[in-house]
Amino acid sequence: MATTTLADSYPMSIPAYVATVMAPSFMFMALSLPVKRRNIIQDAMLAVLWFAGLAIPIYYAGQFSYLCLISTSVWAWATSMKMGVWVFSMTMEERRQRPFVFTLSDWRKRNQNAPKTLELEPCATSDYVDVKMGSLIWVLLKHEVLFDIIDFAFNYADAQRPIRVFSAFLSKIFFVLGQAEKAASLAPAEPLTYGCIAISVLMSMLFCVYIQIQLQVTYDTFMIAYAVVYKCLPALEKWQLGKDSQKLNTKNVLKTKAILKRIRGIRAAKGYIESTLSMQVLFDSPWTAHSLRDFWGRRWHTFYNDCFYRLGYKPIRATVQFFFHCKPPRWLPALSVFVMSGIMHEYFLYAATGSLLYFGSPLPACGLQFAFFVIQVCGISIGDKFFNRGLLGQAYTIFCMAVTCHLFVVPYILTGYLYMERFSFYRIIVNYLKGNPNLFVSIF
Repeated sequence: MATTTLADSYPMSIPAYVATVMAPSFMFMALSLPVKRRNIIQDAMLAVLWFAGLAIPIYYAGQFSYLCLISTSVWAWATSMKMGVWVFSMTMEERRQRPFVFTLSDWRKRNQNAPKTLELEPCATSDYVDVKMGSLIWVLLKHEVLFDIIDFAFNYADAQRPIRVFSAFLSKIFFVLGQAEKAASLAPAEPLTYGCIAISVLMSMLFCVYIQIQLQVTYDTFMIAYAVVYKCLPALEKWQLGKDSQKLNTKNVLKTKAILKRIRGIRAAKGYIESTLSMQVLFDSPWTAHSLRDFWGRRWHTFYNDCFYRLGYKPIRATVQFFFHCKPPRWLPALSVFVMSGIMHEYFLYAATGSLLYFGSPLPACGLQFAFFVIQVCGISIGDKFFNRGLLGQAYTIFCMAVTCHLFVVPYILTGYLYMERFSFYRIIVNYLKGNPNLFVSIF
């Protein structure tokens, strides 16, 4: 279990650190106001803010609590991807059509064929839709209970087992390569059996579901927050207009224009929230995918795919076409997306833990998740050719995840991801009964 930094040893207060991490993106909003033609000085300043947004979590890596660092690194990466698209990929025409604040808020591509998060029904008494708050809360509670069950089961079943099995596997590889000293440092105390390997694979697959449900709980929480804001909009609009729009019946033209401007802002928020609430589900039954490409490309979450496409695939495609005068192979877009995804996860891990844990000995966390994502490209290429449909494709998808999942799971366990503070029904109950004032810490 990873240790966390004591509050009195933080280099600054947590609110100050959070404000520092968020500052580049808000400064970018102010400085990215489009001009009639490209301005080199403006682009240079925006590029500096893009770099600063990525660099700040790296500079403070491992110096705050795991929860604080992993959360702020996700914010920094997500906003920096949007900044990167704006600086390096968007034309001036695109910039003029959509300010950066709208680019930042457009965080997922719409897929009309996928199931929706919430079916919105028109309201009989107004032009606002009927948002079923109870349905959203019920979904959140179901996912939170499932998350608690998986968390408890994984820890109760010996959460360190995947580390021991993976270390034993690496030990055998180093022994074959003639590095006996390194092999001995990784060798487990107990013998490695097929039963132990099978249990470890099942636990690692369960951890992948754990990550999926955690993201889903976070997503559900945001959807409820959006719904709460949406419920307040009719009252806010009525307050602005007054009873029967009486505030508009005035000879003060400037006042009327100001009211209408605020109403347009409320209506813009209304449209954005409706679009968000009716967006496709975050995870579209990924474990029933008929191919590995289907798993990653359509059923797993697609938060960063558009940014990865514009910052990864498009430059590579242009390079191939310029030098070789041909279309890039089909595996190239997948490679560009997965390379950036691997870099992203390594970024999160390093920012959350710092060099001591990230480059730890004898088993470091660095590089494993990058390898996991790059290997997926090979799996997708093989699957596209031989296993891309039906039960065979589903079996191949599960097989690929089972073979590679230790690369994804072990770094999280090594760095203490399981033990960071979070909301949990069973943690609250157990810590309360134990008299622990911090109700959200792990009980294991």
